[in-house]
Amino acid sequence: MITMSSFKYAGLIISIIISLISCTHNKNYPTAFQPELAKAEAMMYRYPDSALHILQGIQPDIPSENEQYATWALLMTQAQYKNQIEQSDSLINIAYSYFTKHDNAQRKALALYYKGILRHESHHAEDALSFYLEAATEIEKTNDYQLGFLINSEVGLMYLYRKLNDYAMEYFEKAHHNAELSDNQTYIAFSFIYIARAFSQKKQYNKAIEYYEKAIKIGQVNNYPTILASAMNESSFLFLKTGENKKALQYAKDCIKIKKTDQRIFSLGDTYRYLKMYDSAYFYLNQACLSPNIHTARSAYQALYYISQEEKDYKKAVEYSNKLWFYQDSIGKTERNKALIEMQEKYDQQKIINENNLSQIKKDRIIRNVLIALIILSFIIAITNYLYQRKIVSQKQEISEKEEKIRYFTMKIHENETLINRNKMRIEELTIQMEGSLEIKEQWKEQNKIRQEIQQQNETLKLENNNLQNHISNYAQSLKEKSKELEAMEQLSKENQYLHKREAFLCNQLIKQTELFNKLKTTKYIDNKLWQEIKEKIDLLFDNYTKRLCHQIPSLTDGDIQICCLIKLRFSNGDIANMLAISPTSVSKRKLRLKERIVQEIGSLGENQSLDLWLMEY
Repeated sequence: MITMSSFKYAGLIISIIISLISCTHNKNYPTAFQPELAKAEAMMYRYPDSALHILQGIQPDIPSENEQYATWALLMTQAQYKNQIEQSDSLINIAYSYFTKHDNAQRKALALYYKGILRHESHHAEDALSFYLEAATEIEKTNDYQLGFLINSEVGLMYLYRKLNDYAMEYFEKAHHNAELSDNQTYIAFSFIYIARAFSQKKQYNKAIEYYEKAIKIGQVNNYPTILASAMNESSFLFLKTGENKKALQYAKDCIKIKKTDQRIFSLGDTYRYLKMYDSAYFYLNQACLSPNIHTARSAYQALYYISQEEKDYKKAVEYSNKLWFYQDSIGKTERNKALIEMQEKYDQQKIINENNLSQIKKDRIIRNVLIALIILSFIIAITNYLYQRKIVSQKQEISEKEEKIRYFTMKIHENETLINRNKMRIEELTIQMEGSLEIKEQWKEQNKIRQEIQQQNETLKLENNNLQNHISNYAQSLKEKSKELEAMEQLSKENQYLHKREAFLCNQLIKQTELFNKLKTTKYIDNKLWQEIKEKIDLLFDNYTKRLCHQIPSLTDGDIQICCLIKLRFSNGDIANMLAISPTSVSKRKLRLKERIVQEIGSLGENQSLDLWLMEY
């Protein structure tokens, strides 16, 4: 007989064998393709095209859980990105899945970094930032300073874009520290540019210029035209801010000499505009208007519009204004499309996420506890009402005619106040219903009429309360010895009103916190199984709501009960229409037929009552 001890010994022996085998292989490249992978990684930063060529020559037919295959997938992702080749996230997902489970900080940081890059390119900025931050934590455990520069730079740029300047500066300084340790002059120069941008955004222009000059110096010494042009182009704008106009113009011209791009042509033209050298400004800005980049073209037309206004050439100003609005509209459409795509992707992603069993158990426990608390609260309210009524009955034989009148007036005031508060809630409910009934004029007019009648009733009740209070003051002069008793009765009445409000509030909050409510908000069609669950939940929360309705009004159909349940849950006509897959007009017609059935059975809904209010308060 095989025992558990046998399994344990067998497992121990297998573990030892695997450990011995793994010790005979290289840590990073365990099998046949070790030399090619090592060679590709060694030339990745300086010769990414050669690295890509080597990796394309490797065709590993190995399961994705193998370290060699995961390494190849990671390096292939890196090479394709450096060669500006569009790619999906299939390869990086293989590398990410493997290295996040193993103790290799450099590989894990690299996988997280490129996972963040691909998420950023697909317009998931928040996800990208999360991956970058995790990568920044991992890279601190290694000596890969070049990767450390890249990761910290990306985090800093994302914070800078969100105008979180202090956070951006912190990560730019980390990036600069890594660049210094890597002794990569290109990275050092770019770290100076990033720090300068942070100072510029903080409006510390002199400090920003100081760091731009450091980057320019490195570019000049090492003959880095890209760094020179970038630093000069950005710093020329700051020289205008500090009043060094000649230097600003010279830097803008030097950028064009290094490499002529649409953005630099615009910058030179805008510099001429700022210096009021309009002929030169027109020359360069008109060239920038031809840029295929809509942002550059938009900015160029905006600058031309400002010049035309300054010269009072209103005909040209109108022409440039029309062009400006055209490009502005194009940019707006592009940004809206990106936002819609991002929202759709988030929605699709959310649909496939399964809830954790433990969190579901906790949620069910919370709902159960709330239900128990609600039952206890209802019991307390019932006892409070009973004791209050008993107190009133016991006092009837002890008080005089004036005391009887005072109690009557006091109760009448509190009844009016309760009715006023109830009417306010009904007005709020009607207002919400009216917002969903704008397209149905008859229903909207009926609801508006009821709302006005309720408001008028509230005004009448307030006047009546003032008169009653005056009567109480007159009678109370001769009943000073009973004032404490009256105050106690008034306090009990206020507490009773508060408990009723609290009960209604807790019911509404409980509905919104239940899984059923979330299902209804996201479900496009309600099937029979879900309808049964809805009826059970509503009967539990609202004292056999559907059973009481069917008992009092036997003529109600299943469709009528469904409408009643959705109204009880305070859904608007539009929400009900979506859940039943019908139009809002059809919802209104079904409500009208439902109202007729109810009125036939009970005679009338009551004064100042609509169907929705009657069902909500039932």
